[in-house]
Amino acid sequence: MNDQQFIDRIQEKIEDLTGREIELRIDDDDAGQLGVDFSRPVPLVIMGRNILEYSGFARLCTEYAVASIRQQREIPEIEFQMLLARN
Repeated sequence: MNDQQFIDRIQEKIEDLTGREIELRIDDDDAGQLGVDFSRPVPLVIMGRNILEYSGFARLCTEYAVASIRQQREIPEIEFQMLLARN
């Protein structure tokens, strides 16, 4: 699977799990970037390019995006860690 196919699969997974359309952007400048922008009609999910090198980071980013979109807000780091610990 090439990089674009992997990115497309991540976007599809987030959309399937949230029931919402998203825009997924890969940040080439900040490889560890992770965030969700709700100031737009379609949420913008930003992930650093490390998702292409580290599968664990890709899973973490996907889980964060899904949790944030479901709650319609960016989740603070400590709250997200607690959410992961419960699962």
